[in-house]
Amino acid sequence: MFLNMLTIEERSAFAELAEKMIQADGIEIGRETAALAALKAEMGITGGVADDRSLAELAGVFANKRSKIAALLELMGLGYSDTSYSVDEESLITSVASEMGVSPEELAEVEAWVKDHVALIRRAMVLMRD
Repeated sequence: MFLNMLTIEERSAFAELAEKMIQADGIEIGRETAALAALKAEMGITGGVADDRSLAELAGVFANKRSKIAALLELMGLGYSDTSYSVDEESLITSVASEMGVSPEELAEVEAWVKDHVALIRRAMVLMRD
């Protein structure tokens, strides 16, 4: 949804963070893998991504508040894609946000927005049922 706001370098960093996100809880399920594939397709990334940069290096790629918040919204959305936002996923996002210089209050706003968005998606799916 917001990935078009990222530069090519930020998209690459986001893809690495997203890979780390779905591996964070040690359980990769189909919904997370499908969500990651959709995010990569949205960014025009095919295949795997390098996975050798630290969280600090990856977070440092995001140049401004807009790209930082966009990345956090998308990462947290990925965390909620399997309907279970694990402690490990939350810890990873908290670490990334901290490395980006995003305050705990701003991160709480991001999470509130993602929860609202997920709830609206679920309502839409109910409306579309046959």
